[in-house]
Amino acid sequence: MELNMTLNGLELWKASGGFANEPHVHDDWYQITLPIKGQCLLVQEQQTYSLQAGVGVVAQPRTEHFFEIGSDAAVIVIKFRNLPGGLADRSSTAVSSELQVTQAFDPAEISRLFRGWHVTGLEDEPDPLLIQETELAVEQYLERILSVPEHSPGSVRGDGSALAEIPKGLLLSGPHRPHFLGATRSHAGIDPHMQRVLEYIHSDFTNTMDIDSMAAVAHQSRYHFMRSFKMLTGSTPYQYLLNLRVEEAARRLRYTTESVTAISFALGFSHVSQFYRAFQRVKGVTPMQFRNQL
Repeated sequence: MELNMTLNGLELWKASGGFANEPHVHDDWYQITLPIKGQCLLVQEQQTYSLQAGVGVVAQPRTEHFFEIGSDAAVIVIKFRNLPGGLADRSSTAVSSELQVTQAFDPAEISRLFRGWHVTGLEDEPDPLLIQETELAVEQYLERILSVPEHSPGSVRGDGSALAEIPKGLLLSGPHRPHFLGATRSHAGIDPHMQRVLEYIHSDFTNTMDIDSMAAVAHQSRYHFMRSFKMLTGSTPYQYLLNLRVEEAARRLRYTTESVTAISFALGFSHVSQFYRAFQRVKGVTPMQFRNQL
């Protein structure tokens, strides 16, 4: 079985239940292969790696590689065009050769994260803000797990976290809903720039928004802004925006005779089906069921 999702500068996919591909090269992509169950035999640059869950291998751009898994195994693969910003900043030249080939990771964590990321690909036409958040979440994960060669197995990463030991014999011989903060008044203790972000969202939530614009209002980097926003509201910007739209939809269903379709498009949903799913997720009933209960 294969699950595949393509974003702007990322590709994510999962294979399980037996899989093998042919030798191939990505001219301008990095790839990390993350076994999450069973064994994966991976060949790269004429070296054969016997990988167990928890140890992955990075293929640099223009590196020939292929792998095979059995019927009881599964892998997650992440392809990315550029090094995550924080990782590039930690290196002197940020060139491809600085990534360590073998990387330790938590199979349970990446499995859980992948399920969340893959929801984006199930949308008929994902909101651009949701796509940006997913991309940023993947980049932050990569930044956290990837290391460079000077951090040897069992040493410490730049962020102070310890790396797991690479198992011996690895290399073989041979080739919830968020709390809303009202934007109409100030809140003690809130950074004034973040207050302006909330005001911006509340004033324009029916239109397309993006992380870079919100981060600029907050005077923060994209990475710092995402952390600050979640600490402040308990949700991501997209989740916060989505809940604002659903609350406004509920108000219109209660007090107007607008059709569900008209409400959906007026509030920035690209498809009525997307509106239905979001409304039911937040309210527990469909828009029509909500209106009929009034």
